[in-house]
Amino acid sequence: MSDDDSLVEEFFSEVNDKYYPQVLEGIDLLDEEQIEEGIEILSRPLHTIKGVTGFMTGFEPASGFTHKVESFLKKMESGEVGRKLPQIALAIESVNSIFILIEQLRNTGTYDQEFTSSIESRLLEEGKAVAGPVDSGLNPIEIESIDGTEIISLAVNRLYLASQRNPVKEVLQGIETGSRVLFDFSNTLSVGSSLFEVIASFSQDLEIGIVGMNSLCSANFHTWGFSRHLTEYDNKESFISNNLSGANV
Repeated sequence: MSDDDSLVEEFFSEVNDKYYPQVLEGIDLLDEEQIEEGIEILSRPLHTIKGVTGFMTGFEPASGFTHKVESFLKKMESGEVGRKLPQIALAIESVNSIFILIEQLRNTGTYDQEFTSSIESRLLEEGKAVAGPVDSGLNPIEIESIDGTEIISLAVNRLYLASQRNPVKEVLQGIETGSRVLFDFSNTLSVGSSLFEVIASFSQDLEIGIVGMNSLCSANFHTWGFSRHLTEYDNKESFISNNLSGANV
């Protein structure tokens, strides 16, 4: 193993064991609108990620992207950027995106530049681009029953806030233990890891499948390890017919 390979392995070991828990704690605080506390928690792992990826061969784009996310968080902390739900949602989405980016670089040696450019543009616009979907008041879920399966479709472009996750949690709490539930992400551009965390918390009591994720949702799903608890399927029919050959495992 080369020195570069050894550094990468050491870095991702730190990511899994140390940075993820800190980041999840910081995101939860942002979600609760405890801005200063959340940013303080996030500043430590993000500063380290920015520095380490800056001299890891092939990971330099992650360093530059993390720097822009850090700058946005500092402006939010100082009051230069608003602290309303659209800005909070953008902050959470951006932090999640750092980990999607470093996983893409690790797995493929490249990354989705259109995705990162879109986030960077919205950071510069101080979250104006997300104001519509987040503030629309639209119920984030639609439910239908097909052949004994409860199909929950997410009906918002981006889902990062507790106010959006709570209806999902409430619906899952009302479903009888042992039931089959399928989440359809076909209309969703991106979601936070906290949504998958909520869904996974019911996986002991419900048979839950996931379908319709785009590359960004899927990257977040796999980056944070939720495939250990939830199964992604090619289409609704595969889950409804209980066809495991249609599962992406």
